[in-house]
Amino acid sequence: MASGGDHPSSTHHKHTNRLAQERSPYLLQHAHNPVDWYPWGQEAFEKAKREDKPIFLSVGYSTCHWCHVMERECFEDKEIGKILSDNFVCIKLDREERPDVDKVYMTFVQATSGGGGWPMSVWLTPNLQPFIGGTYFPPRDQGRRPGFKTVLMRIIEQWQYNRATLESSGQRIIDALKKGTTITANPGESPPLAPDVANRCFQQLAHSYEEEYGGFRDAPKFPSPVNLMFLMSYWSANRRTSEGVEALQMAMHTLRMMALGGIHDHVAQ
Repeated sequence: MASGGDHPSSTHHKHTNRLAQERSPYLLQHAHNPVDWYPWGQEAFEKAKREDKPIFLSVGYSTCHWCHVMERECFEDKEIGKILSDNFVCIKLDREERPDVDKVYMTFVQATSGGGGWPMSVWLTPNLQPFIGGTYFPPRDQGRRPGFKTVLMRIIEQWQYNRATLESSGQRIIDALKKGTTITANPGESPPLAPDVANRCFQQLAHSYEEEYGGFRDAPKFPSPVNLMFLMSYWSANRRTSEGVEALQMAMHTLRMMALGGIHDHVAQ
């Protein structure tokens, strides 16, 4: 629409950062935050090394409710934006664009905090080594729970006066994760047979299955298509066994409960 002439009206923003050049809907949502955001890439990494600053990595996706909440409460806050921009190299990452990067740092967050989710907040050294991680933070302190501003100020202080301890603690956790996930085999030993691996996977899912509402482990639960697809495949290969029947029952009950909860096929209804 035009007003008073032939010049189209446009929205004027007080702040615009590098994310305005990205294609991801999630990154574009943060293009006008008062935060000096960088996309994941070499420019941000080089700046962190050149200025010897820690990296603040924030990961989410466009349909994540709490990602929007944290943006509104924290990343649109001018005071918090200035603290972030002055003391950190700030990187925004869309987990749907880079699930590989998300997986690496989510493993760290889960190992250090006992849980995970989005938005994911991780602080890294200039060499991309994580040393502190979490998920959603409220903007200000809530009882015993520190707010995002408090967390930032503590990290700034520790980076300045206790950096070696931060880095060494992060490295110990990474070493423990590597040790725990390393696959070892004796010389000449053959890998386990596929049916044995499938049986072990089935037993693990059966052990964590929640009979009342479906799904696996305790709430909050996210749909895990890979688990359901595995159970379908397992049933297909073991139709005549009680385990096969149980696999089908777990998958179907989980899908039914998802549908009753309002999650439907939005294409075919």
